[in-house]
Amino acid sequence: MKRIDQPAGKSAMNTRLEKAEARTDQAETRADQAKTRAESAETRTEQAENRTELAKTRTEQAETRTGQAETRAEQAETRAEQAETSLESCIHNEMVPDKGISQNPLTIPSVTGTAGRGRLLERLTARQREILQFIAQGENTKQIADLLKISPKTVEYHRMKLMTVLNVHDIPGLVRFAMRVGLIPPEG
Repeated sequence: MKRIDQPAGKSAMNTRLEKAEARTDQAETRADQAKTRAESAETRTEQAENRTELAKTRTEQAETRTGQAETRAEQAETRAEQAETSLESCIHNEMVPDKGISQNPLTIPSVTGTAGRGRLLERLTARQREILQFIAQGENTKQIADLLKISPKTVEYHRMKLMTVLNVHDIPGLVRFAMRVGLIPPEG
């Protein structure tokens, strides 16, 4: 009887061995899958780190561009101030011949009339007073632009600002105002 049991025992042993090998194969497969998942996770982590580095680089570039834009704005402001200073210097030091304009247009002639007109005149810039004086003397936009070496559009801009500040809406009104405040002598 023992002989009969042995083949059955061998068969059971073989079955257990086969099952163990199958479980080993499954475990190896799961280990390989886990290893693949771990490698995928590492790859995704590296990609995320790369994206983070790229984002930091782009942020730094944006900050650099912002700084450059601020520097350019400051430089433009400085140039505008220098141009204004240069223009004021020219106005203070330059006399336009044969037009009867004072050497220093910032000097306001004595105001004859109400103090309100004088206060209005004080609200004008030197350039606006200069242009008002030319308008009152009968110069047209092109002539004023040529005399001051500026564009006609700039003269028109100053004239528009003059009219707004003085609340005068036409050229004859500007001439009358200039005469009242003494920028030009009244015609005799």
